[in-house]
Amino acid sequence: MKLFFPKKLLIIGVAVFAIGCSSSDATPSATTTNMTDGLPVPSATAVVTGAPSGINGGALTVVAAAQIPHRDVHQEVQETLTALGPGLAYSRLLRLRSGEGSNQPNLLLECDLCESWELNEDLAYVFKLRPGIFWQNVAPVNGRALNAQDIVFSLDRLKTPGWPNAPLLSSIGEATALDDLTVQVELALEDADALLALADGHVKIVAPEVVAMYGDLKDAPVVGTGPWVWQETAPGEGMEFTRNSNYFENNLPFLDQLNITIMRTGPLGDSPGSVELDKVAAFRAGLVDVFSAGPNEWDMVRRGDSDFQSVVSRRSGAGIVLAMNSQMPNLKETTVRQAVFQAIDPWDYLDTVWSGQGFASVGIPVRESGWLLDRPEMRQNYFADPGKARQLLLDSGQRLPIDLEVTVRIARTGGENLALEERLIADLTAVGFNPELRRMNPVQFDDLVMGPAREFQLAVGAIPPTSTTNSYLFGLLHSQGQWNLAGHEDDQLDAMIEAQAAEFDDIARRDQLVEIQRRVLDQAYLFSPVTAASRWVFSSDLMGFEPNTALSEYNFWSRTWLDR
Repeated sequence: MKLFFPKKLLIIGVAVFAIGCSSSDATPSATTTNMTDGLPVPSATAVVTGAPSGINGGALTVVAAAQIPHRDVHQEVQETLTALGPGLAYSRLLRLRSGEGSNQPNLLLECDLCESWELNEDLAYVFKLRPGIFWQNVAPVNGRALNAQDIVFSLDRLKTPGWPNAPLLSSIGEATALDDLTVQVELALEDADALLALADGHVKIVAPEVVAMYGDLKDAPVVGTGPWVWQETAPGEGMEFTRNSNYFENNLPFLDQLNITIMRTGPLGDSPGSVELDKVAAFRAGLVDVFSAGPNEWDMVRRGDSDFQSVVSRRSGAGIVLAMNSQMPNLKETTVRQAVFQAIDPWDYLDTVWSGQGFASVGIPVRESGWLLDRPEMRQNYFADPGKARQLLLDSGQRLPIDLEVTVRIARTGGENLALEERLIADLTAVGFNPELRRMNPVQFDDLVMGPAREFQLAVGAIPPTSTTNSYLFGLLHSQGQWNLAGHEDDQLDAMIEAQAAEFDDIARRDQLVEIQRRVLDQAYLFSPVTAASRWVFSSDLMGFEPNTALSEYNFWSRTWLDR
């Protein structure tokens, strides 16, 4: 058996680049393994969720936020291209588990093109592919059978140096076709999150023939093995997909057609609400069936009299982060940082400012929602106690009020941004701070806050988009992280992060992550007052709609149906 201790150390250097551009014991996780002396041994995993029952037929119209730049799903990180554009035609080795409903956020995995996988003694994953999978009957592939070499070709192509999605596979080593239906994928690093990279929506399996004929996929025919077949449309007419009648999952997709209409959000300075009004008006008029609503749009929908349904899809690793720079003299003391946390009530912010969209957490992407600290523990121990906040400031020995510069990233005009500023400033003032607001546009914020300068005291802005546990922990919370916003030199936290990075036992890793969250909140380094959530509004006759958009997932579109 090989020992990969150097690889375990190397993960610190590469996990920060594994960016998504963009625990229930009863249900075993897709990466569950048996352990011997702390290292995994072979354990076959077969996870394929059965197709739900539904009604076939009908067309669905969905709103997307941007025009696609081209069709090459490997050379672009744009979310529309990946999850609401040509990317819908493709499959992956793995995907997020379907039918989890309210169990979010989660990164539970299941097979897509595979039917099972195992982690062998050499720390290589061996995937058995489903038999009888065929490429869509579009030239130049013309409906041939999928084989293991297609997987190898696609993973190698994705790793092309300089391509934006290449860092997703930093933990992935050589891929080898053992036979037509067996692929071996070696680990370049002993990384417990390696499988998540293979499930990312950007890691699509493409046909070698198309690349060979056209050189790239930017203007090439879209040919995949997925549930949807791309249809050519005129410029400016949106995108159209039809049902793949030869899709490998029986009876899926239910819909005959999926239409994507583009409603772009305007740049900073546009009239606030114009795009929101367009979306809501189109939905009320029956021109669109599904759209993702921001807080303003959600308020408009609720005030109307149209019949609709809605669901909130929660995912970690995105949203808003509040971080304090512990290198600043006024924030060096832990008690002062703790007072900031105790001064604010993030759950009240969520309800009154963000219309209930999002959730409060440390922001770490996790396998299941049960891996997060629960609201009662967070609220009781770390937040929403102004009296305790003022006492902490008095105990610090600093003269009140304490000056505190609050830097806020302003990306667009919008009522929720202004309301959040007002609430935060008022709550900090009430306990003994003298906050001074400093607004920055995204370019300034990325340079002075996220960049090496770290010219801020307290900052509120978008979380750098991380898709896995390790990319978040090593990027934002490790002392050597690319975005160590707290500027800490906490050896204890570093050791905790490093220990969990290569922990293949889910129960042990869950416990480690819970303790990491407690450490971060106890030291008051950062937290996410609004961890990302998408409020989906959809027609009353749409059934089985359970979106999970983590890792740029999109399989849920094939499992929904219309009851008309």
